[in-house]
Amino acid sequence: MASYRFQVKKSGYCGIINFPFTSILSNHFSSNMKNMIKLFPFIVLAFFTLAATAQKKEPNVMTIGKLPVSKEEFSLNYQKNNTNILDEKDKKTPAEYLGLYVNFKLKVLEAQNLGYDTVQSFIDELKGYRKELARPYLTDVSFNEEMVQTAYHRTKYERNASHLLILVTPEASPADTLAAWNKISNLRKQIVEGADFNEIAFQFSEDPSAKENKGQLGYFSAFQMVYPFEDAAYRTPVGQVSDIIRTRFGYHLIKVRDERLTPGEIKVAHIMKMFPQQASEETIANLKLKADSIYQKVIDGADFAEMAKANSDDKQSAVEGGVMPFFNPRNMVPAFAEVAFALKNDGDISPVIRTPYGWHIIKRLELQTTQPLEKIRADLETKIKQNPAISKYSDESFDRKLRSEYQLKMNESNLGKLIVLVSDTVQRKDWASTANSLKNNDIFQFANKSVTTGEFTSFLQNQKFSDETVNPDLEIKTMLNKFINQRLLEYEDSQLDKKYPEFGRIIKEYHDGILLFNISKDKIWDVASTDSIRLQKFYETTGKKYYYGERYKGWIIQAKDLETRTKVEFLLDQKDATKQELTDVFNTSAENNIQFTDVAVEKGDNPVVDYFIWSGPKPEGFDETTTFVHGKITRNEQKVLKEAWGLYSSDFQEQVEKEWIDSLKKKYPVKINKKVLNKIPAV
Repeated sequence: MASYRFQVKKSGYCGIINFPFTSILSNHFSSNMKNMIKLFPFIVLAFFTLAATAQKKEPNVMTIGKLPVSKEEFSLNYQKNNTNILDEKDKKTPAEYLGLYVNFKLKVLEAQNLGYDTVQSFIDELKGYRKELARPYLTDVSFNEEMVQTAYHRTKYERNASHLLILVTPEASPADTLAAWNKISNLRKQIVEGADFNEIAFQFSEDPSAKENKGQLGYFSAFQMVYPFEDAAYRTPVGQVSDIIRTRFGYHLIKVRDERLTPGEIKVAHIMKMFPQQASEETIANLKLKADSIYQKVIDGADFAEMAKANSDDKQSAVEGGVMPFFNPRNMVPAFAEVAFALKNDGDISPVIRTPYGWHIIKRLELQTTQPLEKIRADLETKIKQNPAISKYSDESFDRKLRSEYQLKMNESNLGKLIVLVSDTVQRKDWASTANSLKNNDIFQFANKSVTTGEFTSFLQNQKFSDETVNPDLEIKTMLNKFINQRLLEYEDSQLDKKYPEFGRIIKEYHDGILLFNISKDKIWDVASTDSIRLQKFYETTGKKYYYGERYKGWIIQAKDLETRTKVEFLLDQKDATKQELTDVFNTSAENNIQFTDVAVEKGDNPVVDYFIWSGPKPEGFDETTTFVHGKITRNEQKVLKEAWGLYSSDFQEQVEKEWIDSLKKKYPVKINKKVLNKIPAV
């Protein structure tokens, strides 16, 4: 089965998808999921589109309408997609791949011609993606081997700390900042002299959680705290209190309590007997006896997964044999995590333990500790780059770099005139209108562009520059540096496509991917999901196509007692009584002695039927003395439209898509240069 692994980003979703081209979609898939799956092969084509880079012009492998597609573009797409196939027999030749790529290009071309790329929602979505993608290009987070080693150490070893916070914002006045400093300085002095850190945090910390946890943060590692806090926590020896540090939240004190190897992440299976928070001690004790019984069976050799399926009250994990996703100690109930991580080997099983939610039996399946540096180096480097606070020179160095690259030149004369004008005590009350006389004067130049005093004064007004400023000379220069930085970043942003071809290609990939999604929704998915008349006609002309396998059809009958059950079974055996006849005999207006549940189920759909018909495990709490089934096994019954709506809808979507593609090929004739196509080697 051909499997393509790629990354999808759409409307805030980002994930890795394994999509088999030749898979048969399950009837249980939602229509939206099938819609996305149908689209994914073509989104990946968009995301891996690469422009020709050779200086010599490559021949075109085809034209679609008036759109040329070069040999280089097609070849790179083909190679990229064919390398993701797991099964060698499913790899495609360039000729076989051609059809997929043509269909993708046709859809994007049609979307552009219909103006999908002019819709405001499209513009906003692409703009949002571009902003996120541009972020790493608009900073200069430098890093070296020492920074990588430091990040790795802090990933491998986690610290346990308490903290105390005195709030002060970055924009706070000097007076407020000094008051906060004096307050935390006094608290540190008390702690150093012997006061209990946690009690001081409880009384004085302005972190609201301190009233609950007395400032205790638990364990954390690299990249989990704002960087100045993380750095101070790791530089402070265990058992000591840090110097006063400042983050964007305010001033902090940190007491480091412990350091240990990061436990990593663990995957376990568990069997749970749940009890409500207000459960009586008797109920809890009875559930403990059940858990003990299950534990003994597991220890004696019973299959853990089957016991979980039959007995666990955690229904979400029970269907998977009790298996839970990987977790670390920070995102799991402490009582559960402590026991799970204490298991020494894969396959080890804990005794019955208690959490606030119930009784558990835990089986260790897999432990993932911190990987070797070389395996996670790229990830660490990316995180360092994406965190400007890690590099103390990041913003400043990038600003210096841009000033040099774009040859920033100040017009000191015109800047001086503006400062004098604003500083003049007679005119300062009306500085903005007075500065209008200088609005056409150049104040600085970069990249062969001039920026005027008028543009800068507009910036000052937007920044609410005050005529009450004590030192206008200093503040104007500070604001000017901020303004220059803003203009340089804006210009650099506008040049990214030219300076970094890979950035331009990624933006083009997002552009085409969003168009493809939007037009596919309108032309395929919405048609298939809303045009019930066409879907019904499609079903009627398709004929018999989807069938059930072995299925049990009949009733689950629950009787009041064993005597009633015996009488019901007798009537069924003697005259095959109907449900209505049995109801008339056994149920009165005052009491229902029997209850019916209609079933038409395959193996695995209903635990009671599984138990009686397919020798499945006995359902928990099930009383087989009063409950039984009556019916028969059927085979190869056709699924009507309602029963196989997902499958027929999927087939209908394929037909709608085929008809649409046929119309696009007439609108945009496809011409293949077979001579060029044949020169592309298969991979």
